[in-house]
Amino acid sequence: MDDVSCKDGAYCAAPLCLLYVNAVGQLKPIAIQLSQKPGNDNPIFLPTDHRIDWIAAKMYYVSSHYQFHQLSSHFLTCHAAMEAYAMGLMRNIPDAHPVYKLLRPHTRYTMAINNKARESLIGPNGAINATFSLDLQGQKDVFCRAGKKYSVNWSNIKRDVKARGVQDSSLLPFYHYRDDGIKIWDALTTYVNSIIDLSYHDDKSVKEDKELQSFAHDIHNNGFPAYDGSYLNGHDFPPSISTKAEIVEICTLIMFTGSAQHAAVNFGQYTYYSFVPNAPLTLHHPPPAEKGKLTFKQLMDALPNEEGTQNMITVTSLLSKYSSDEIFVGTYPAELVVEKEAKAAAENLRKTLEKITVEIEERNKALEVPYIYLLPKKIPNSITI
Repeated sequence: MDDVSCKDGAYCAAPLCLLYVNAVGQLKPIAIQLSQKPGNDNPIFLPTDHRIDWIAAKMYYVSSHYQFHQLSSHFLTCHAAMEAYAMGLMRNIPDAHPVYKLLRPHTRYTMAINNKARESLIGPNGAINATFSLDLQGQKDVFCRAGKKYSVNWSNIKRDVKARGVQDSSLLPFYHYRDDGIKIWDALTTYVNSIIDLSYHDDKSVKEDKELQSFAHDIHNNGFPAYDGSYLNGHDFPPSISTKAEIVEICTLIMFTGSAQHAAVNFGQYTYYSFVPNAPLTLHHPPPAEKGKLTFKQLMDALPNEEGTQNMITVTSLLSKYSSDEIFVGTYPAELVVEKEAKAAAENLRKTLEKITVEIEERNKALEVPYIYLLPKKIPNSITI
C-alpha cells in the first residue's frame, strides 16, 4: 500500500500494526504507524494516546487493510486462483478422470462470476472503484504487487498458519479461522485420499498419467505466472506431480480454496464493514501526522458521505449473500460419484462435516461474537458470488 495513488480528495495509509496476545488470550493492537517510513511526521500511535488519535489510527489501518483484503485476500487468492485451476482442469482433464470428478464441483460458476466481477465490481465503472480511496491505478498496483508475492500456499491453511507462526493454539487461542479451517482441510484430505487410492496403485502410475501432468504443467506455466509475466516458480504450484501424496495435497488445496477459503474471506464482509466507521473504504482527510491535533469534527469529516456510505453497505451486502441455487461443501452430483467405494467416501465426508458443524455450533454458544463463516453447512462448494 506504500506510495499507491488515490482519488482526488481521498487518502489511504500504508500502515504497520503491532498485535499482542494478552493474559486472557485476546489479540489486541498495541501500536500503529500509518506510514512505512519512520520520521517526525509519522508517529507511533498507542492505546494510551488521546481517544481521537487512537480511534483515527485504527480507522486508517482498517481502511487500508480492507482495500488490500478485497484486492488480494479475496479476488486474487480466491477468484483469480480458482479461475486458473478451472481453466487447467477443463483444458487438460477429461470428465471421466478421477481428478475431474473431485474438482469440477468446486469450479462451478467460477468463470461466470469472475467475468461478472470484471464488468461490475473491479472495472472502471465497478462498485469497488466507486467506494475505494485507491484510484484505478492504485488498485492495479496493489493487485500486481500482491500477485508477484502470491503463493498458492496462502490457501493451504496448514502451511499458511505455520509460515505465519500462528499454528500454536496455546500461544494464540480463539483463532477460529485456523481451528475450524484445519478441521475442514483434514476432512477434505481424507475424502481425496480415498478417491486417489481407488484410482492410482502407486507413485509410478501418477507419473505416467499424461493428462494429470499436462494439467500441472498448464497451471504452472500458463496460470499463475500470468500475474507477473514471468516463468519463475509457478507461485509454488508444481510443474509436475510425482506422487499420490502430491495429488492429494493439490486437490485438497483447490477444493479448499474454492470452498472454505473463499467463505472465510467473503461472507463476513457485511458483518464487519456495514457499520462504516468500523472500516471505511474511503477517507477524505490525510492520515494524522502528529498526535493531539486531530479534532472529532475532522475525524467525522474524513468518513464517506451519504452516497459513499450507501455504496459501501450495498457492496458488502451483495458480496455476503449466497446464490439462489447454492450447493454446499460435501454435496456432489450423483454422476460424479458412481463407484460404490466413492459413494462410501462421499458419505463419510458428509458425516465428518456434520460432526464439525455440531462442534463449531457448540463452541459458538460460549462466544460473545460467534464465528460462523466456516460452518460446513454455510460453505458453498464453489465461488458463486
